[in-house]
Amino acid sequence: MRFLPVSHLKGNETLAVNIFSSNLQILVREGATLSPKMIHRLKQYGIRSVYVVDEKMSKILQGHVKDVIDTSVREKSAYNLKNSFERFHKQVNMQKNSLRYGDVGQLLFKQVKDISHDLIKEILTANDLQITMQDIKSLHDYQFKHAVNVAVLSLIIGAELNLKPDQLENLALGALLSDIGFNWIEKEIVLKEDKLNDLEMGEIQKHVASGYQYIKDNTTFNAHVKSIIMHHHERMNGMGYPMGLGENNIHDLAKIVMIADVYDALTSDRPHRKAYNQHEAIEYIMANAGTLFDFRYANIFTRKVTPYPVGSYVQLSNQQKGVVIENNKDHPLRPIVRTFGISSYTDQSSFQVNLLEETNIVIEKIIYTLH
Repeated sequence: MRFLPVSHLKGNETLAVNIFSSNLQILVREGATLSPKMIHRLKQYGIRSVYVVDEKMSKILQGHVKDVIDTSVREKSAYNLKNSFERFHKQVNMQKNSLRYGDVGQLLFKQVKDISHDLIKEILTANDLQITMQDIKSLHDYQFKHAVNVAVLSLIIGAELNLKPDQLENLALGALLSDIGFNWIEKEIVLKEDKLNDLEMGEIQKHVASGYQYIKDNTTFNAHVKSIIMHHHERMNGMGYPMGLGENNIHDLAKIVMIADVYDALTSDRPHRKAYNQHEAIEYIMANAGTLFDFRYANIFTRKVTPYPVGSYVQLSNQQKGVVIENNKDHPLRPIVRTFGISSYTDQSSFQVNLLEETNIVIEKIIYTLH
């Protein structure tokens, strides 16, 4: 299967992965033939990319795109997180912040802990922690799927670091709660399609301090979790927000979450821009390792994310087009590619190249057709 922007759908494609609504209902079922009406419906719901079946390439592909956690766990986690956040937001507002360690805070504590335990279990029992899938998010439920993705990506780094169970739990909890402050930001600003002005950007940045304050005043989450919420938009060179902290003053677990947060944000469709390709997001993190991001954590992360999933169409630097048929472990930018068409590199019309061995060839970009 292939990840394809909705704008590139022509009709008659077969959907490869279920698309869920924010209420955990199947919006379009796996195996459905996409009609113009369905494509229009996807656009209305704010979905800009989908996975489709690629029968033409299925015979030559040596692997399959597989999510590191079960899709149903991912969807259920986002759904439960949405309900928990909305209930917490409503109750805190009703009581004008007078609630301290009350029932709603206890309920949020329990529910988010349950979600974190499900995600940790999935990660620790996974056979391969290589990330190969981009999640399908709609513009309407971005916050909650983003939070789950950030937790999953953070836990993969944490597992590679052999963090202790309590550290993994703190990491997951902090990641899940990192953007809870958005519940107190005007939706018109959050969903604005044009570029934000300085005043609006200032409002967006307030989500960090407000999320920290609401969690601090109304729950019993520990200091590690609270620090992740407060520090996840800081940067190693002191150019982050809200406090402009430098490397030595940022919580270590927040240094992990900030990488996962940036990667998932870049590879997600947003109201004001289309998603970056995975390789573009990886290159951004690699380029800023040691300045914006912790070098060690960034290095681990960029070895675990596969920017060219099996089935991706690509254009090589020798001007050949091809399809990724296998990924080389720990070398995500150098997969094995089946190429098509004559180039200056070879006079063969069909050719398999292992980019880990052929270092003079690189992938220039992802494409959506071989014609």
